[in-house]
Amino acid sequence: MLLSLAAVLAMPSDAQTSPDLPPQADGRRIQNVPPTEMWTRVTQCVVPVYPLLAEASHIYGIVNLGLCVSPKGDVANYRVLSGHPSLVKAAVSAVQQWKFEPKAGPACSRVRALVFFKPDETTAVALAAAVLADDFGDPGLPNVRTVEQMTDPARAVPRPATVPECQLDMQFY
Repeated sequence: MLLSLAAVLAMPSDAQTSPDLPPQADGRRIQNVPPTEMWTRVTQCVVPVYPLLAEASHIYGIVNLGLCVSPKGDVANYRVLSGHPSLVKAAVSAVQQWKFEPKAGPACSRVRALVFFKPDETTAVALAAAVLADDFGDPGLPNVRTVEQMTDPARAVPRPATVPECQLDMQFY
């Protein structure tokens, strides 16, 4: 997976930044949105319950998810960019329940969710800038080439106090 991710990140960014790119299969274009702006649109935030098997095995780390939020405010699509396989399912289950304020226009809003599974067996979420270029000229993070750079907590924006408290994902268990 790391090799395929590196290949995607190494693609020439000029080929991805033209506003004349074709839309997604469902007709929507993609617009990268800064994490601080996306946090202002969050109406429902869910964090995963620590998976029991991962907890018993002392597995921890960061699951990095690329999100595409529909104009209606639902997580319309996601891509797992990195993360331990024992943690991914719980992270995806939680993040798919997120809701955002609707946004006018035909573009999906793209941002990353970083789901932290901590050694103390707690979880937290943050948002981070999209890695790939969008349809409107935003280059994403073209200088990021490794999983460590993509999941650097210094690049993440934690939930501001003005955003509703995140709830635990009780559907997962």
